[in-house]
Amino acid sequence: MARVATILRVRANVANWLSLVVAGALSAQGQEQVAAPLDLAATIAAFAQPFVDEGYAGSVVVGVIDGDARCVRGFGRVGDAAPTGRTRYEIGSVTKVFTSLLLADAVVRGVVALDDPVQGLLPDGATLPQFEDQPIRLWHLATHTSGLPRLPDMKGSAARDPYAHFDDERLFAALGTARVRRAPGDKYVYSNLGVGLLGRALAHKQGAASYDALLRERVLAPLGLLATGCELSADAPPRTVDGDAEQPWRLASLAGAGGLRSDVDDLLTFLQAQWASPESLRPAIELALQKRHDGQGGIAIGLGWHIAKDGFTRWHSGGTGGYRSMVLVVREKRRAVVVLANTTSEFVDQVGERLVQRLFGLPAEPPKFERAVAVPAEQLAALCGDYRMPMVGELRITRDERGLLAQLTGQPRLRLHARSPSEFCYRAVDAWIGFEVAEGGAATALVLHQHGQRIRCERQTDAGK
Repeated sequence: MARVATILRVRANVANWLSLVVAGALSAQGQEQVAAPLDLAATIAAFAQPFVDEGYAGSVVVGVIDGDARCVRGFGRVGDAAPTGRTRYEIGSVTKVFTSLLLADAVVRGVVALDDPVQGLLPDGATLPQFEDQPIRLWHLATHTSGLPRLPDMKGSAARDPYAHFDDERLFAALGTARVRRAPGDKYVYSNLGVGLLGRALAHKQGAASYDALLRERVLAPLGLLATGCELSADAPPRTVDGDAEQPWRLASLAGAGGLRSDVDDLLTFLQAQWASPESLRPAIELALQKRHDGQGGIAIGLGWHIAKDGFTRWHSGGTGGYRSMVLVVREKRRAVVVLANTTSEFVDQVGERLVQRLFGLPAEPPKFERAVAVPAEQLAALCGDYRMPMVGELRITRDERGLLAQLTGQPRLRLHARSPSEFCYRAVDAWIGFEVAEGGAATALVLHQHGQRIRCERQTDAGK
């Protein structure tokens, strides 16, 4: 029951697991199901247009490579025009794939070895914690098996730009207080701190002015990715899935964890390089793609790349305060998908996964987006109050001029969208709430539904009518 506090949390820069992707489309012998050629433009529109039409994003750009065919389509508006393949977004944790390629490149050139302790790449005075005298090695950071926590100590962070103050001084101070809770290399536990540290350590080792400068020299320039970088601005304005304005994120010394901005054209070129790379990067790309760790629950990972359960698809998702991204590549069949949007909705991940499935002839359908219905203000007011969630805290229901909001103790407020006068769904997370309403219209309890759980919360007080 205590895990409910995590269920409703909006997660940024945290990977979401793909259960299959193209499993079944490729057999054990690598044979593909026979399928009629797709109209790529029409298929992309079927998956992406409803995402904008139903208000889940202000804009979405989708790019697909299918063999020799390449198609990019944009939906919604950025300023006065539709977005294109050259519209730049924050790509969040997709940055981690680039950071891990930097590691692979340094290994190929003999600058470092995967088994090198990370401590040896840090500036004087910076100390990395250990677990029972077992050092954290470079490959542990790239595979999320370091034992470091997901985040550094976030005390003093601004809610709308949480990593901006993590300069070198703050980052290395945070390392001094971090705890390694398990043997490095043992268990996969996603860590922004770990990959951000990897980017900073690689830059220091090679005498680069910054992570961005090193990445531009070693990866971006050789691939011709001129619209990608940490110092570039996004074109699409950041916004939540509920349409609220957000602000850009600056990751400072943790840029390697999620600081890049890019566009669909550049990202398609990057994915295409996974099977058609320039000679200078080919060995590093091959090294990064190799499976490095098999974790619990079938989770597998290379250097940065997550590996879907089909064993073929490499992927990564990303999210910041106002953007969501998804990249997938099946190099054996020269297929790739990119989805970028200015939204915090994890439906972006589903759009990408299902488009890959369609490329392989599977009957994947576009995600279903619920359309909100209007509920009179007096009925909304009767639902507002504090509801006790056992062993977790309170779920406070309030309202503003746009409708109801829900806030679990210690977490941000999330907007609710009405299915009916007594049922409301989230858009930020896959969950919904049903209110138990007494005669006269006042709510006496609510039931939270998510991931098969049904949690009843009794009403305690009125709030924010």
